[in-house]
Amino acid sequence: MRKRVKGKLYFLARDAKTRMRNYNKERSVFEQIPYSKVTFGVQEQELYERVCKILSRDEVVINPINELVDTKYYNSLSLEAKQKYIIDLSNKYKEMKLRYERERMQWQKVSNI
Repeated sequence: MRKRVKGKLYFLARDAKTRMRNYNKERSVFEQIPYSKVTFGVQEQELYERVCKILSRDEVVINPINELVDTKYYNSLSLEAKQKYIIDLSNKYKEMKLRYERERMQWQKVSNI
């Protein structure tokens, strides 16, 4: 009986398949995180509504952080505080964008039923 030799392509395909399995597991676990239990304060809720308006527009927004900045507050800050404000605002934007996309996917799933 002849022994089968596994080539380089076999190992590359096996590794790719393993990565895909792990990616799908991580993604499904990530989607199950109960994000709705996180409560926002009044300011965060207002910011979230502004983020929703930005994301729900049909046009491409080049700089959404610029639209979220409170210019009166921003102009009163020092240079270091301005940088920290922008970084914090961009982190909040990323979290809220993720929340918006999850809620949108849930609504699409419900409306398709």
